[in-house]
Amino acid sequence: MESFRIIGTSPPRFDTPDKARGRAKYAGDYTAPGLLHVALVHAPIPHGILKTVKVPPLPDDCYAFTAKDFAVNLLPSVMNDQPALAEEHIRFLGEPVAIIAAPSAELARGIASSVQVDCTPLPVVDDMRAALLADAPKLFDAGNLCSELHSEKGDVAAGFAASGLVLEDSFELPVQNPAFLEPEACFTRIDDKGRLAIISSTQNAFADRSACAQVLGIPEDQITSKAATVGGGFGGKDGNTSQVFPALVTWKTGRPAKYVFTREENMMCGMKRHSAHIEVKVGFDLGGKLLAYEGRMWMDTGAYAVLGPAVLGLGTEHMTGPYLVPHVKLDTFLSYTNHTPASAMRGFGAPQTAFAIESLMHRAAAALGLSDLEIRRRNILHRGERISMGAPLECDVAFEEALDQFSKSELVREMYERPEAGCGYGLACAMMSCGMGKHVPDTVHVRLERKLGGGYLVRVGLVDIGQGGQTTLGMIAAEALGAELHEIEVRLADSEETSDSGSTAASRMTYICGKAIIEAAEKLKAGQDAAEATVAFPEIAGEDGMHKVFSFIAQCVKLKIDEATGAVKLLRVHNTTEAGRIIHPQMMAGQIFGGIVMSEGYALTEQIRYRGGVPLEKDFSSYVLPTALDAPSMTNDNYDFSEATGPYGAKGVAEAATVALAPAVTAAVEQLCPGLAIKSLPIDREEVLKYAAGGEA
Repeated sequence: MESFRIIGTSPPRFDTPDKARGRAKYAGDYTAPGLLHVALVHAPIPHGILKTVKVPPLPDDCYAFTAKDFAVNLLPSVMNDQPALAEEHIRFLGEPVAIIAAPSAELARGIASSVQVDCTPLPVVDDMRAALLADAPKLFDAGNLCSELHSEKGDVAAGFAASGLVLEDSFELPVQNPAFLEPEACFTRIDDKGRLAIISSTQNAFADRSACAQVLGIPEDQITSKAATVGGGFGGKDGNTSQVFPALVTWKTGRPAKYVFTREENMMCGMKRHSAHIEVKVGFDLGGKLLAYEGRMWMDTGAYAVLGPAVLGLGTEHMTGPYLVPHVKLDTFLSYTNHTPASAMRGFGAPQTAFAIESLMHRAAAALGLSDLEIRRRNILHRGERISMGAPLECDVAFEEALDQFSKSELVREMYERPEAGCGYGLACAMMSCGMGKHVPDTVHVRLERKLGGGYLVRVGLVDIGQGGQTTLGMIAAEALGAELHEIEVRLADSEETSDSGSTAASRMTYICGKAIIEAAEKLKAGQDAAEATVAFPEIAGEDGMHKVFSFIAQCVKLKIDEATGAVKLLRVHNTTEAGRIIHPQMMAGQIFGGIVMSEGYALTEQIRYRGGVPLEKDFSSYVLPTALDAPSMTNDNYDFSEATGPYGAKGVAEAATVALAPAVTAAVEQLCPGLAIKSLPIDREEVLKYAAGGEA
């Protein structure tokens, strides 16, 4: 293996001193003289016709704005279907209908709560499948079908005819909240050049600029945009959340403005993980080889598309998991309903589809007398083989070797050689793509400069959303330039300082920016004082629109069941990743451990349910998140090898840890509950209790 000075080490993160000493400034920390605090008036019903918005007489120095105050009342998105403020049609409970600005947050919220919103109710669309029936109430004139995909590979009928074992079932996956620690927030002001300046908690500062330019009807060169320190994103800050509202206030009044979501607003209006209904039929030969897969999936994108069509695409692409299946037929649908809009969330559709295939792999192993590990070994993908929608797997793949390493881990050996009495064990595998895919442009532009006082400056338009991207890119630059890490300064996500490089999403930051930094560094080493590189990666999303680079993961869990309550206690999790060469192992482990706890919640406790379009979980007292006391003991190892297309051999991996854990947990629970087949998340404690007590319901 090639040796490196800095790559593969775990130096302190660049942002550690400021965060540890309280100097890091989040969007909600910004202020200025004459600041106006923003509050929104929210729709009181989930579906209806908006008739009037009656604002009471305003105190001095307070303002109110409605949809007519936007030059273009339309947010840019995949489907261009969402207004900045509802104007005629209410499509979800809490949809913004007006903006109030006042000198204090308390006053702004008080005025907002007194605004009378008069609506004529319409029938509520509450079910993603019923939404597509001919007689369903329509959210849009064209109906409730937002997007659909259909794909066939091979001959599914022949595959099932040749199968010695056929399994078929349906699965239900819940709405999940990203639950970042820092709520959505944005600060705006007019700068000394008369431009609108935006500082936001965001995953894409340049998209914020574009959105505000569109709704305000002003050129982008009249707007500056940068990311503040971001307290977590997980996909939920990739798009407009809070930005256009204070931007309108500032542009209309000339005053600085700030809007910070309350947690209740986040639960009501913030973007969520898509719920899904998945129906799967899968066929195996008697040796455990997959022969055929037929799947149908419905996803609920809520009232507006946001990034839903892309989520549907990635989820569909990942439906057969990290396995070679010769014969595949897929039909998937994205429905509009009167629920909170769903969009990107870590895993981007893959956790939903992984639950279905991994659950059936577990059942097939039992039916065929194979171990869960062995049935996966017999089916794993290799380079050049075609994945679910027919695209060839073109990246380097060492998942077979990673599974061998996984099998030698302490927890997997305990599972098979010396299981602890009263404990359940389960494992699952997954793959996770790197890069945008589905014909989405995937380009970055970086600039490297020699600093006058010595050292180097790296300019990149992406955002560090808490994952440590600034440090990783600094390490790559130091390695490429032959410099020490302390000689590197990395500036991110500022339209005045950097160029648009898309969103910090899709596990793309290290992979794509790293290549561009290495290219620019070669120019700098050739004698230039500054060098730029623009890199696009056609190998990530080729002509077929499918992804070309994937990371792979295997996870094993150990758990117990409380016999009095049916509660599942996750005790230990071991994770093995195949993600090429790891740039910063400590941060890599942090990503894995965070993803494990996030998916622990997905498996065991987290859900937002709707009844008549009204969410039943409205705050963190009813939406149950795992705490530090719930987190299991976690270990992680990486199968170290080099991906030829990646910077120093790296792939993207930030999302992978969220994909496989839930089916590993359900497999372990089923081991302790004979006869129980878990088909929905989060796991139902009452069902667990009935089966754990020794019998079916």
